[in-house]
Amino acid sequence: MRRLASVLAASVLVLTGCALPRHYPEVTFYANGKTIRVEPAVYCDIEGENCAEQTKPAKLRVPAGKVVQISVDGQLADGIWEAVFLYRDTEGREQTTGTGLLGKGENFTYTLSLPNKTDQLLGIEIHEAAAAVLETGQPLLRGYWAVEVTS
Repeated sequence: MRRLASVLAASVLVLTGCALPRHYPEVTFYANGKTIRVEPAVYCDIEGENCAEQTKPAKLRVPAGKVVQISVDGQLADGIWEAVFLYRDTEGREQTTGTGLLGKGENFTYTLSLPNKTDQLLGIEIHEAAAAVLETGQPLLRGYWAVEVTS
């Protein structure tokens, strides 16, 4: 599925001739004594169109029970963003949860901690909303930043 998405995104770029802007927002993740700055995996214009895709996945080591500090740049913080994360709970089930909508000039940071110290974080995505809204009333994604977590 990821390969299909990559091929489709590349086709769109070739057809539209669009590229990522020279400078686009980055998200900083800090855990277990290490900081990484992540570029968007996918980033579109403000209307959620003309998207470009990066292919290099970010990875971060986060042992069970550790928190992750997330910091977004001003462009994301001024708009609407959320953190969505996948983890394995104490019974071995994969769970997905998120922060709900953040931003609006108020939220530049978020500290992600899981419900139990034995839960293992598996992945994190930061979603930025575009100016467009879907028919369901949900904001269309402008971009997302993804981190694969290793233990």
